[in-house]
Amino acid sequence: MRITKLAVAFAVLLSATTAHGQMTAGSGAAGIADIEACSGNDPAKAVTACTRIIQSRNIGQPDLIAGALRNRGFLYQSRGDLPRAIGDYDAAIKLGQAATPAPALARVYVNRGLLRAARGEDALAQADNDAAIALDPKVASAYLNRSALEMKHGQQDKALADLNAAVNLDSRDSAILVSRGAIYVNRGDVDRAIADFTAAISVNPADANAWRGRGLAYQRKGDSAHASADSAEALRLNPNSAGAHLQHAMALRASGDPERAIAEFSRAIAMDPGDAAAIKARGDAYLATGHRDLAIADFSQAVALEPRFGDAYVNRGAAYLAKADWDHAITDFGKAIEMNPSQVVAYLDRGQALTARGDQDLALADFEAAVRLQPDSAIAYRNRAFLEHAKGDNRRAVVDYTKALELDRRDEEAWRGRGLSHLDAHDMDAAIADLSQAIALNGGDALAFHFRSKAYAAKNDLRRAGADDSEAIRLDPRLAQRASR
Repeated sequence: MRITKLAVAFAVLLSATTAHGQMTAGSGAAGIADIEACSGNDPAKAVTACTRIIQSRNIGQPDLIAGALRNRGFLYQSRGDLPRAIGDYDAAIKLGQAATPAPALARVYVNRGLLRAARGEDALAQADNDAAIALDPKVASAYLNRSALEMKHGQQDKALADLNAAVNLDSRDSAILVSRGAIYVNRGDVDRAIADFTAAISVNPADANAWRGRGLAYQRKGDSAHASADSAEALRLNPNSAGAHLQHAMALRASGDPERAIAEFSRAIAMDPGDAAAIKARGDAYLATGHRDLAIADFSQAVALEPRFGDAYVNRGAAYLAKADWDHAITDFGKAIEMNPSQVVAYLDRGQALTARGDQDLALADFEAAVRLQPDSAIAYRNRAFLEHAKGDNRRAVVDYTKALELDRRDEEAWRGRGLSHLDAHDMDAAIADLSQAIALNGGDALAFHFRSKAYAAKNDLRRAGADDSEAIRLDPRLAQRASR
């Protein structure tokens, strides 16, 4: 079964910068009352007052007009009226630095870039971020927003450089710290990620994204206790977030509590029924607890939502494999391979299904593909060796079992398999040595005792042969009826 790593959904946070601020009266016609109201705390009155100032068309006071445009644009932005906000920012920018000081104008570019990004105009948004930084290299939000777009387009190195610059400018902005921590998680640098998320939490203990990010970093580090605690706090802070429920579910599953994980996955899915990754993750939990039919239903829903969700096909195939439904398993593994011809686990699992169905040649081809794609896969060598032995090629089987054991000395099945190959090649001493190693690793391996009894019998050591035969039958009474080899 393949577990998909969920993407860090909160990886980067876009940030607006305050443009709404105090204005000063000049000598023109704009009234003091309108100037004060345009900068005031009542949004409705502020929009009306700013509009009167803008409509006054007082050419002698371009700074006043620009200030009103900036303020009204920010107010429109705050209430989600993107077209009007962009229109006001366009007009303010057109007036230029003659009307707006460079630091203030940089913040207008930041805010227009934020709105353009929201409309999917990434190139225009990035141009605005660049312009903001050129005007004022100390505006941290421009670096943060530029990093968000760089992350969106897979430019992690550039994004990290921008976030480093932002942190240097404002080390107490939790949004910047959370964004950089998310990049570190994606890069596998979990210790630095934990440090950034911890710093963000110290700045803002109510930042659910920081708790959630640190929980994910702890989970990637293998610290399930801290991961579960952090994800629970993120959920407490933001109980209506599907992502928070999903993260907590992942932490619970990693900590060995699949039943509670399933409940959390279900809550996340109820909030976001179209999240194929969450549905697939719940299917993983169902499969781990033996609920194969429920797992198949979830994997089927995941691929219905995302028809090219290769991992969901692999895991649905694993569920069919566990049900001994070879045909459906083979079909699903085949679809996964079509989508990703380098998916080693799909070749390994399809090879197992083909072996069980009796298609040894096709299975052998899959195991050979797995060995070619992942030469350090002990399982691939062991599975290929099993088929080579089944086809009567004990020499090749011994070679592949030996390679598997070089990669994993604790592979009990490889020791037993090589021992059986030695037995069939009439090398009894080598067979006894390998089967003894399998038994040392697993004292409940009935087949290892059974085959070692055969090797002892071939050497006329009837006492040891009888003892092993008795132990094999005790462990698995079905061996009493097994035909002698």
